[in-house]
Amino acid sequence: MMRLRVLGLSRLRRALLSRLDSRYVTKPDHRQDLKDALWEVQMLRREVVGLRDEVDRLRRVATAPVKPATASRPASDPKAAEAHRLATETAAAVDTLLQSEMRIWQAIDDLSARVGAPGRAG
Repeated sequence: MMRLRVLGLSRLRRALLSRLDSRYVTKPDHRQDLKDALWEVQMLRREVVGLRDEVDRLRRVATAPVKPATASRPASDPKAAEAHRLATETAAAVDTLLQSEMRIWQAIDDLSARVGAPGRAG
């Protein structure tokens, strides 16, 4: 490292040199920074390899043939069978309700388009 020769008081010279030296990284600090960066790169490389292995495993699982669900088999518990029946009926009823609501809104939109409802953009 290059040192400047400063004439003057020793305190002033020390303050000036410490100010200049604090702007530069020492060789040991630079070496340690490089070692740390290399260690981080190696750790990231290991993580990437692990993530690739996990992605490959998930792809193999996704392409594996799926076993058919055993939902068609009746439940041995009567309460579970009743709950399943009620859930299925509720889902069908909600689906019918939503389809009816959609038809109602389509009819309203069609009627207001024919009549030319005031305040309607279009």
